[in-house]
Amino acid sequence: MKRENLEWQLNRASTELSACEKQLEQDGIAADRRELNPKWRNLSARCRQLRRRLIAVTKVEANNAEVTQRKEAKSAETASAS
Repeated sequence: MKRENLEWQLNRASTELSACEKQLEQDGIAADRRELNPKWRNLSARCRQLRRRLIAVTKVEANNAEVTQRKEAKSAETASAS
């Protein structure tokens, strides 16, 4: 996926998670008891999943940049050798 899409989705999921946490706080549920709430668990898992995907995208982008750099170096080397 594209980085921008993932960042947008993560931002939205984080907002939903914050709203859920705020609602749980208003309902008098302590922070250490949130993981018992299925909605909070689902939203937390979604945020975690999107963060992991962003990490994977970062690694792919770094790999692609390295490949591009190697190709450019090789083509420059070939051009100078001719």
